[in-house]
Amino acid sequence: MSEKKEKKKIDKRPIAFCVLSFFMAVCLFLISVCISLRVTLLSQDYMLSTMAEHEYYGQVTEEFREQLDSLGHASGLTTEFVNEFVASMDIREDVIRYIDAFYSGSSTVVNKTPFKQKFRAALDSFAEQNQKEGTEPSEEALEYLTNEAAELYANSVEIPFFALIANFIYKLTAPMTIAIAALAVIAVVLGVIMFLANPEFKHRGYRYLSYAFSAAFICTVVIPAIMTATGIIGKVNLTTMSLYNLFVNYFNGMLRYMWLFAGVYLFFGILCFIVFANKHRRLLHNH
Repeated sequence: MSEKKEKKKIDKRPIAFCVLSFFMAVCLFLISVCISLRVTLLSQDYMLSTMAEHEYYGQVTEEFREQLDSLGHASGLTTEFVNEFVASMDIREDVIRYIDAFYSGSSTVVNKTPFKQKFRAALDSFAEQNQKEGTEPSEEALEYLTNEAAELYANSVEIPFFALIANFIYKLTAPMTIAIAALAVIAVVLGVIMFLANPEFKHRGYRYLSYAFSAAFICTVVIPAIMTATGIIGKVNLTTMSLYNLFVNYFNGMLRYMWLFAGVYLFFGILCFIVFANKHRRLLHNH
């Protein structure tokens, strides 16, 4: 009978609080992931700032110039003509317009018409200035060259695979913000419960908070640690150097946010444990 009474007296609250700590850690981890995605992948400003910071526009312009120069040599165009024409283009504005359409849910198809009109006018002027008797280019040849150049230009402005996820990102932005707010409220409520459920021994609330923050730190640090250790981001294979640099810098920025959250969770985990240890020591000393 005495053994049964002892079993009944077992306090199950620590188990319940550990479960609450676990759920709070899950909420904190999801908050770090959601916020990292919200301020990077789902942010137009982040994309544009990454492009500007790492000279994406200049790299794209130079790659387009080289491709157009190769195409032009096969058709009799001079490097001087290509350089002057590319210098007259503002690829940056078209890239920004493309990114804006991407994040607003509009069509991400690059409008080639303005480029075709400008390139054709430059071609006609070049042909007129360098025309030799009996060597006037045919309309078909000029049209073919214009279309090929426009295709090169569109490929330079576009970002592969982004068109496939544009609508998904547009629809995900608002729900992601709501999810972050909901997770934050849940995490706060769980933290409050840990304190209110221990009115006589409030130091225990700090112990369970340290558990939650420590577990959140471990979960959060795993993703950037594995990706950094394996170097998987740098191993991606893309068609141009500009896209490769954009991809690497873009996702490295996302990992930096994950590292930041991991550091914050570690700090609060250690802080809560120190507060718990001090309060627990005082409680034992007073008794």
